[in-house]
Amino acid sequence: MGLFEHYSPRGLECVCGNLRMAARAVSGIYDRHLKPVGLQASQMAVLWAVAGRRSAPVNEIADVIAMDETTLLRNLRVLERRRLVAFHVGDDRRQRIVQLTAEGRAVFEAALPAWKDAQRAVAKVLDGGNVDEMNHKLVRLTRALR
Repeated sequence: MGLFEHYSPRGLECVCGNLRMAARAVSGIYDRHLKPVGLQASQMAVLWAVAGRRSAPVNEIADVIAMDETTLLRNLRVLERRRLVAFHVGDDRRQRIVQLTAEGRAVFEAALPAWKDAQRAVAKVLDGGNVDEMNHKLVRLTRALR
């Protein structure tokens, strides 16, 4: 018997592969819903983290959303070019503070109904699964493995 005869053809028992596959599918749903307001799911997540802190250092936001700082900065620079966020120098001149602009807050608020529609679409696919419970488990998993 060959080495690969013991494995299913797609590796569907792999937690990592299944989470990545689900993340791509779910991101696609959110991207489609958010497209009319000009956002992608990843941008909405970053805007949400910034909006929730009013004004915060980039490293704090990166920690909250479990994203490395370089990737977050790349995402924030795109939002800055669109005038949705602004950077300020912190007490330590090396520290970058980010906050939503008035335009960013307006776009974020306009995106919330589309986000809610996407959230409902995903919940429907989960066939009655408890979205709050699933989110709690995913956050717990993320925090435990960081």
